[in-house]
Amino acid sequence: MRFRSHALRRFVLCLLGAAAWATSAAGQPGPAETSLPLELDPAARHDLAVAFPAAGLFELTTTGPDPWIATRPFPQPAGPRTVLVFDYIAVAAVPDFSVYVGTPWHESRVQASAELPPRETWSTFALDLAPAWERATAPPARLRLDFGRTAGHLLQVRNVRLRAPDPGEQERTAARRLRADADLVLAAEYQAYLARAFPAALTRVAVTADRIELAGRAPATAADLFLAESPVWETVTRQRRFRRAAPLAPAADGTFTVSLPRREGPADRLFSRWLVVRAGPERDELLSAARYADTVVARHDWPEQRARSKKGLGGFTAGRRFAAADLADLGIDSVTVNLFLARYLRAAAGPATLPFTYQDRTYHIDRDELAKLDRTLALAAGRDALVFGILLVPPAAAWDGDLGARFEHPDFDPAGTYSMANVTDAAGVGAYLALLDFLAARYSLPGAPHGRIHHWIVHNEVDAGWVWTNCGEKPPLVFMDQYHKSMRLAHLVARQYDPHARAYISLTHHWTTTASHRFTPGRQVLENLLAYSRAEGDFDWGLAHHPYPESLREPKTWRDRRVDFTFDTPLITFRNLEVLDAWVREPAQRFLGQHVRSVHLTEQGPNSPDYSPRALEEQAAALAYVWQKVRRLDAIEGFQYHNWVDHREEGGLRIGLRRFPDDPDDPAGRKPAWHVYRALDTPEENAATAFALPLIGIKDWAEVHHTGAPAAAAPP
Repeated sequence: MRFRSHALRRFVLCLLGAAAWATSAAGQPGPAETSLPLELDPAARHDLAVAFPAAGLFELTTTGPDPWIATRPFPQPAGPRTVLVFDYIAVAAVPDFSVYVGTPWHESRVQASAELPPRETWSTFALDLAPAWERATAPPARLRLDFGRTAGHLLQVRNVRLRAPDPGEQERTAARRLRADADLVLAAEYQAYLARAFPAALTRVAVTADRIELAGRAPATAADLFLAESPVWETVTRQRRFRRAAPLAPAADGTFTVSLPRREGPADRLFSRWLVVRAGPERDELLSAARYADTVVARHDWPEQRARSKKGLGGFTAGRRFAAADLADLGIDSVTVNLFLARYLRAAAGPATLPFTYQDRTYHIDRDELAKLDRTLALAAGRDALVFGILLVPPAAAWDGDLGARFEHPDFDPAGTYSMANVTDAAGVGAYLALLDFLAARYSLPGAPHGRIHHWIVHNEVDAGWVWTNCGEKPPLVFMDQYHKSMRLAHLVARQYDPHARAYISLTHHWTTTASHRFTPGRQVLENLLAYSRAEGDFDWGLAHHPYPESLREPKTWRDRRVDFTFDTPLITFRNLEVLDAWVREPAQRFLGQHVRSVHLTEQGPNSPDYSPRALEEQAAALAYVWQKVRRLDAIEGFQYHNWVDHREEGGLRIGLRRFPDDPDDPAGRKPAWHVYRALDTPEENAATAFALPLIGIKDWAEVHHTGAPAAAAPP
């Protein structure tokens, strides 16, 4: 088994840059600060276009190889305030961001950051300018912000300011570097573990209502063998002693079977991992990889539900006044629903809470938030729509009381919009399981009295985990160890209630490249997940892919350049969806080597750069274009259009089927793309999409399809 060494090199490089921090505006609050507000000076700029969408908001577009803008002179001396801070949105990373300190602008007084990381929601960026400040020959009175070396970057900036350094930031930076060294060692251990040919193996772990039936093989002549049990929060490569579940005496052919009670006190051993271990004088010897439960008998015999058509909506909520109408009018058969987990749990009982008990511990659900979710899922159930719940773990500050300390991953960095689930200790795993179990049980009840959740998307865009599923800066295998545990827990919880429920991994459109040096290529993430599946027992996970156009701002996806029809394509966008369809069909990617994994396109939509007739027409044409691809590719089961409605805090994007709700001319008005989407998969489709053919430059829709089989690599 091979893992790409360049991923480790990229991980190390991201630790060696300047002291810079990007924090989610919705994340942990920064220290109390007395800031010095700064104002950008539109008259002092170069290779940069400036617009003002709202008061105090700058929209900056780089137009040449040397884009920069200066601040106006400081309103008062900066004093000890040497940390530059601003809030921003940037759909794509801005590499080589740097700041000149003081005039005249000179290279000796530049403080550089490796990049301005991509951010699709308002986030706070901080860069310590102290080293450059100390090189200044006079107290600095202005700054110059340089946004890379290329044209075409667009970002929004607000609240530019200076503040004093926070000692905690320096301490966190030092702690991150120490943790990074340890994680590199751990990554090497995981690589060896996943590649190792063990002399023993668990071959089956089947869980019934009250028993766990295990089968395996081990050397028949070996002594001191025992079946070991390891909780999910432990690191099996570092456990010195394992909990002994049963002694092993393999038959002459090396096989063995063991039957154990499922529960031991309040603990449900469904979530344990099982290993073959040989007792040693100082530490136990690992003779097999860990194995999770393969199957669990479901409490309800739900038939497998498949969507009647591939048309769906992303980010669905009953909170929109036109929600019910759009489900019916657009012919929607599947939806994704964001589950912001912090909303549903309260730290203590109250008049608006609902108690429930899980493994002898009482938890408290927020009745009002539960009622909102019930309404959303009831609407979807009324349409018999397939529902995907997206599990999102907000940072600790978003949780009630001390709950955040249990749910937030201990290595979470404030740069993240959401956290990885805390799978590192018993308290974190217990709380996570409790909330997952409550949701899965409630939304799998016979008759669906509260609605249904059929499948579970585990976190968001994990190849961009630094932003969307943060557990600190991790080498790819260490990150996958944490993510795989979270995904396994969600899979096992859901399968208790619905035999067809599936956990999905969420990925961006980057396939063999990344949008940031802190990210991991999507294909590599999948290969790592496959490696864990092979080592610790395959399970029926699916893929929730987000094949946006190459540029999220450009709707003319048929012109995407960074795509090809090989498995080494840099991106998978609307233009080359055939690659994704072919890749999941490869035997090495199939569940148990036999079954093609489920694929849904759960977040994507072409943009209308503005509301001009031409922009709206191009957006609609892109939707017609991708639909011709999606309908023809059998491995792709659904297309959940995102964003349903234009959203002000998506960096200036207008990817919705409806306008901004506060649009002055037509609030939440239906765009041409809405009408095209309504017509798809109906007798009106040909007439509704004919306008797009000349715009794309083709005469027949058959011309958009790639008919050859994708190659394993690009031709020389």
